[in-house]
Amino acid sequence: MAIYHLSLKTISRSKGQSAVASSAYRSGSKLKDFETGEVKDFTKKHGVAYSEIQLPAQAPAKYKDREELWNAVEEKESKSNSQLAREVEVALPAELERPTQIKLVHDYVQTNFVDRGMCADWSIHDKEDGNPHAHIMLTTRAIKKNGTWAPKQKSTYLLDENGAKVPQIDPKTGQQKIGARGRKMWQRTTESYTDWNDRNNAEIWRKSWAESCNQYLAPENKIDHRSYERQGVEQIPTIHEGHVAREMGDRSERVQTNIDIKASNRELSGLSATIAKIQEEARKLFHQIAELTELIRKRAQEKAEAKRQVEQLAQTGPASRSAEPKPNVADNFLKQLNADKAKQAKSAPPEESVAGDFLKKLNSDRSKRQAHKYRERTHDQGGPKL
Repeated sequence: MAIYHLSLKTISRSKGQSAVASSAYRSGSKLKDFETGEVKDFTKKHGVAYSEIQLPAQAPAKYKDREELWNAVEEKESKSNSQLAREVEVALPAELERPTQIKLVHDYVQTNFVDRGMCADWSIHDKEDGNPHAHIMLTTRAIKKNGTWAPKQKSTYLLDENGAKVPQIDPKTGQQKIGARGRKMWQRTTESYTDWNDRNNAEIWRKSWAESCNQYLAPENKIDHRSYERQGVEQIPTIHEGHVAREMGDRSERVQTNIDIKASNRELSGLSATIAKIQEEARKLFHQIAELTELIRKRAQEKAEAKRQVEQLAQTGPASRSAEPKPNVADNFLKQLNADKAKQAKSAPPEESVAGDFLKKLNSDRSKRQAHKYRERTHDQGGPKL
């Protein structure tokens, strides 16, 4: 699994260090110190997998030779406490093949350092112990367009809050001082020739290294330049072991410390998983509560609306309540049908209709039967002949 590591340090004469010796050691090469005549030979050093020098466009071509480059730096930085170089050390993702690691470092160095005017001398170290890394040595002084070294500091006018030059005041007259040839005099200050020493650069370079690596890493192996605390991750960071501790293995106190830290992190990971489940259940519960609250609100709103309608109906008075509802289409149809039936009944009396003829005949037959029965009775009593 890829790990994130980037450290910044300075190579300084006040620490008894030499830029030539430092470059020879990191590149596993043999370099001569022109000032002392000493030869720094690290050609037998094990684990130097690759070395390269990258220069800005304005740098002399001879600086492609690291012996020429760092002797020029030693000559220019003459003070006993001079900073000779800045070193950036980065851990390389072990998951990447060597050509990819080389391209990764080359592009990172070009973008972050060389394009800003620094000369870079870097080497990849890999002892096949699972800890491949790169040492990047950088010049601390810019190079001018003419190929000469620029000063580390420059003098500039002191500006006020509005960006205007601040005049030098003569304490005797209270007026601005006038220099030679009648020129006005302004206050001056010194500042760095470059912004390479700005503290904000550390965060920029650290973030850029993580982003550069992540271009080649799978999602599950991506790294982050931020601390666990800044990421909001409940983990204890391990400490840097180094190749000596790795060779000692469990006998090394640093290795043993990391073993304990990893065990603690596994326990924290288990607790984090449990907390995550509890938080998910809490989110679901909060969602259900929100839905129930919304339902109660709608029911209360509907109830209030119904109550409002009842009150509005009560305010309209009894006249409106007793008013007959307006007839609809069906009522009108039935009303028209009844009217047509009544008209037909008036225009055709029962005696002229079929039913009337039937009733008339029925009454005639009934009268004949009654008359016949009457004659039979009277005959039995000696009445007239049938």
